[in-house]
Amino acid sequence: MNTLFRKQLMGGASATAALAFVVLAWVSLPQFRSQVPLPTDETAARLAFAVQWLLVPGWMLLAGVFGASRRGFYADAIEGTRTPAAHTLEINLRYNQNTIEQTILAAIAWTSLAVVLPHDELILIPAMAVLFALGRITFWIGYVLHPMGRTFGMSLTVLPTIFAFLALTWMALT
Repeated sequence: MNTLFRKQLMGGASATAALAFVVLAWVSLPQFRSQVPLPTDETAARLAFAVQWLLVPGWMLLAGVFGASRRGFYADAIEGTRTPAAHTLEINLRYNQNTIEQTILAAIAWTSLAVVLPHDELILIPAMAVLFALGRITFWIGYVLHPMGRTFGMSLTVLPTIFAFLALTWMALT
């Protein structure tokens, strides 16, 4: 078996595991409805609710920024080049770039969902925030261990957003 095919299989298995995790989270949602107080059923309160949960991606990005800034004081990274000698700093920079991208997509999806979801389904937003945090953490750790190790975390981060965009598009077209 060639190396590329082995990597593709490993990536596919990781993405499938993340999909199973997302489905399990969705199926478990009814158990957590009483744990998260939902906003009043007014547009402003719904949007404020979504924005409140956007603190989670914000914290994930802030952690990456702190990680990169801390690495910048070491001899192998102090020059500040875009391609630092420190492999760990390069991973931090890639984590930060990808987290910015994922945060923008999540912000679009979550604020849109806040407006159009039935009130009792707003629980999806905090669930997506938890999956986002777990996805970013496992992406970062996996990336440090091996570049292919980031697949599970990437999938865990992006799959809820993809599902949200698909649902929002469906609602807009029907």
